[in-house]
Amino acid sequence: MPMTPTASDVTSNFRPPAKRAVPWKNTPLVVGTISTASGLSHLIEAPEGVDLVEVRLDLLLSKGVSPDKIQEAMANRSVPALLTLRTRDEGGAFNWRSRQRVLFFLKFIPFADVVDLELINIPRLSRVLRMVRRTKRDLIISSHSLKRKLTTLRLRRLLSQFRKTRARLYKIVGLARRKRDLLTLAEPLLNQSHMRLAIMASGPLATASRLSLPALGSRLLYVHLDEPAAPGQPSHKTTFAISDLKSNFSPKGA
Repeated sequence: MPMTPTASDVTSNFRPPAKRAVPWKNTPLVVGTISTASGLSHLIEAPEGVDLVEVRLDLLLSKGVSPDKIQEAMANRSVPALLTLRTRDEGGAFNWRSRQRVLFFLKFIPFADVVDLELINIPRLSRVLRMVRRTKRDLIISSHSLKRKLTTLRLRRLLSQFRKTRARLYKIVGLARRKRDLLTLAEPLLNQSHMRLAIMASGPLATASRLSLPALGSRLLYVHLDEPAAPGQPSHKTTFAISDLKSNFSPKGA
């Protein structure tokens, strides 16, 4: 495992570009994730149909990609960019110290159009949140439950916590081993559609959630442009035959 990078590794002086408008009315908004050096080219020219490119800064850094190279690609982007910097608990690559994570965010926010912050980390990211507000970047607040199923009660509590911080979208990722877990995740899309929710699953039914939940109102559809940034994440080139759909909705052991 590489050493955790620090903000002092950023040495470039690129000029931040003007903020790009995100087509939020496109539902679902297609988010293309990049997590490798070769994937940075998609910031310059995104595949057709991709509305927003997610820069998984933690994964890029873990693969030894220079932060200056990442910043340069973001400075020259032709498509709106989403900045994501996750800890291991959120499915990320590093156990960041809060201060270093904050400093990385502050250096990269001017090059992004949207910023994704984890709900439980909001109290520790007050400086980041203030900069998001000051620079008028759009905000996505996420909550990841990768090892524990989300019950109806836990989902209600999450929605209540979300309402305390204004954001463009609220994203929930919950473990789904069986179809009833997927049904539980779908409930807020039907009952709280005014909240602008993006909901998807981790676990055996991760791919099934990406196929089904956007039809029920989930606002974001994540695909990868280079390598999967999360288990079950399809490629932007993926096509499904009927037999593929059957296996994704009834995975072995689900």
